[in-house]
This record gives sequence, structure tokens and C-alpha cells, in this order.
Amino acid sequence: MLRNPEEIVADGIREFGNGRERLMQLLTKVNEELSWIPTTAIEAIAKATGISVAEVYSVVSFYSFFSTEPRGRNIVRLCSTISCVMTGQDEILKALMDEFGIEPFGTTDDGRLTIETTPCIGLCDQAPAMLVNGEPHVKLTPEKACEIVRGLG
Repeated sequence: MLRNPEEIVADGIREFGNGRERLMQLLTKVNEELSWIPTTAIEAIAKATGISVAEVYSVVSFYSFFSTEPRGRNIVRLCSTISCVMTGQDEILKALMDEFGIEPFGTTDDGRLTIETTPCIGLCDQAPAMLVNGEPHVKLTPEKACEIVRGLG
């Protein structure tokens, strides 16, 4: 069962502390457990650290791996840098959209899968690349990408 965001923030504060310098750790903890960062978590972090809600939200909205919207149990992040685009990222994205019936940043109706595009994931020498639940997959083809995602629980 999922814990509420305030409990996760409280655990993070006990683990990391509540100093301003702990903001990324607290956000990451919530994001890893819930796959997104709800407003209640942003507010709890702001209160605990003395950082304004607006500033916490600006950090959340800046980083592409954070989200203020619920996402699927499995998150596919397809790299969208020029090296990936030049080696077939567009075809891979189209194949994933066709196969799973969702647009980029969309989530399947059953909550199983979210597909996102993201700036560089550091695998340009092995493009095209994607992260699936944080695990890298490289030198992709549309068929290979769909096969990987099909195998997710």
C-alpha cells in the first residue's frame, strides 16, 4: 500500500535532516516512492526546510525526472538529444505510441506505463537509448524497444 506523501517527507527528514541543502534528497525520496511529487509533499518539504512552496515547485518543474502528475508503475524515458534523433528516436517513439496507445508523457489507463522523452541520459555514444525504470537500454530499434516495454510487469 502506498504511504501518504507527508509520511514519506517525515521519514526523509529523519533520514537526511531538514536543511535547505537536503531539498533534492527529499524530493527524490518522494519521487522514488510515489513516481511523482504531489502538492502535499511540496508543501510539507517547504514547511520543513523553510523554503517557499514556489521555490520547491520550481525545482520540481525544472528536473525532467520529477513530475507533479501521477505516472505509471513503469516509466520509460526515451532520450531526445540530437544523437538519438539522428539514429532513429522518432521511429522508436512512434512505435511505442502505436503499441501502447499513449502520447509522450501519457500513462496507460491501467496505470502500468508512462512514456516520456527526456534530454540527454549520457548514452549518446550508444544511441538511440532509453531508460526503463532507471535501467539503460541502448542501440535500440523500434522492435527492440517495444519488446523491452512489453516485458514489463
